[in-house]
Amino acid sequence: MRLPETEFDPGRPVFPTGVVRVRGKVIAYPAGGDRGSPPDAKPGEEFVFIEAPPAEREALLHEDPVRFFVTAHYAGAPGVIVRLSTVDADQLAELLVDAWRTVAPKRLVKAYDQSRSEMTTVRPKSQ
Repeated sequence: MRLPETEFDPGRPVFPTGVVRVRGKVIAYPAGGDRGSPPDAKPGEEFVFIEAPPAEREALLHEDPVRFFVTAHYAGAPGVIVRLSTVDADQLAELLVDAWRTVAPKRLVKAYDQSRSEMTTVRPKSQ
């Protein structure tokens, strides 16, 4: 929710457990149940679907098919399912920022990058 214009929609019939969006476009939502859990899922295990461009999706699926996967229901979807027990907070944050960048308007991404750059720029001390 720290990303500009990102909001959590608590749920509708299509996304009954809620969805994270930027400007109405989906970034991520909880996955699981019959459609989003792999056959080896443990009881209570949690999953999230995260948007990803095709090249990144394929790289993630190839890199670690236990951590990143798709079920038959999500085969044509533009993203991957992430097994939450296998990622740390930094990696999850990176995946979410990448998803946000994928669907956010270009001017919003540019403004975000510019503000981040200004925050990390070291300014010389006055003498």
